[in-house]
Amino acid sequence: MSTGAKIGLGCGGCAGVLLILLLMAGCVAAVTSDTEADAPPPAVSATTEQADEASEAEPAEEEPAEETGVTMTATHAGTVGDTIDSTTYTAIDVEVVNDSDEPVDVNPINFTAVLSDGTVVSDWADTIFADIDPIDAVTLQPGQRASGQIALVGEVDVATVEMGDILGLGDPVVAEVG
Repeated sequence: MSTGAKIGLGCGGCAGVLLILLLMAGCVAAVTSDTEADAPPPAVSATTEQADEASEAEPAEEEPAEETGVTMTATHAGTVGDTIDSTTYTAIDVEVVNDSDEPVDVNPINFTAVLSDGTVVSDWADTIFADIDPIDAVTLQPGQRASGQIALVGEVDVATVEMGDILGLGDPVVAEVG
């Protein structure tokens, strides 16, 4: 088989795999879409005056946020150097704990940081050579934990760290940096 044929088959196979993955992601998104639009509207049983009186009598309670069972802590670890050149990085110690009933994928490319000025930073590709103990790409089973570091280019003030999933379908796990 010629080299051109091998390259053509390789590229075609990769394109086919990507197409299948995109179709699967679309199916997951369609299945997990919000079904509240299909629900009937709630029945109104009280008049406006009764509702106003009830709201004045009892203070409104906030509904608790939906708990995912996954918690994360993040703390400043100072600045570190680069293994190749003189670049300076801000290191953040991160620990992820899976207290849910489902496995959770942890991957360093899923971490983003929000700086104190509101800028969202995802420097994973720019910090490959940072001299840190990186958090590993693992699947945490219920009850397991993973810890390591993430890095950001330069000396920056990090307010929060977020860990999302690779497809961005779920809510991110957020930790304030202490």
